[in-house]
Amino acid sequence: MPVHQRYAIYHANDLLAMITPQASSWYEDRARSYTHVADVVAPLEQVFALTNHIDHAWTSNPEVVWHATDAPLRSSSVGDVIVAYESGQAWLIIPVGLQELSPESETPSSDAGTPVTYHMTQQNTPPNDRG
Repeated sequence: MPVHQRYAIYHANDLLAMITPQASSWYEDRARSYTHVADVVAPLEQVFALTNHIDHAWTSNPEVVWHATDAPLRSSSVGDVIVAYESGQAWLIIPVGLQELSPESETPSSDAGTPVTYHMTQQNTPPNDRG
């Protein structure tokens, strides 16, 4: 049975992060580089899908609490960050999954990070629409 945890969703303020995601932005100037837009209670593998427009606005998903009502509404994307409330573990969304970021106490000197790929699933999508 999947573990449901509470995750914070941070959207990158610089849309160029979608082209070249940089883990260093998370460590160096988080307040300027990211906006905490929502919290999600779900297994990690579902968080990305729950914060994307699939067949309706993702902010209407019951697992989501939308915080940034004054921010432009967009789906989570490459360059955004997911943080587990319980452990503080953070993941950078990359083109092929999630890159686990080092804990705050072990801030890396480069963007190398630990490449760990997590499989993400789609929610509320008819089976014939899943890829």
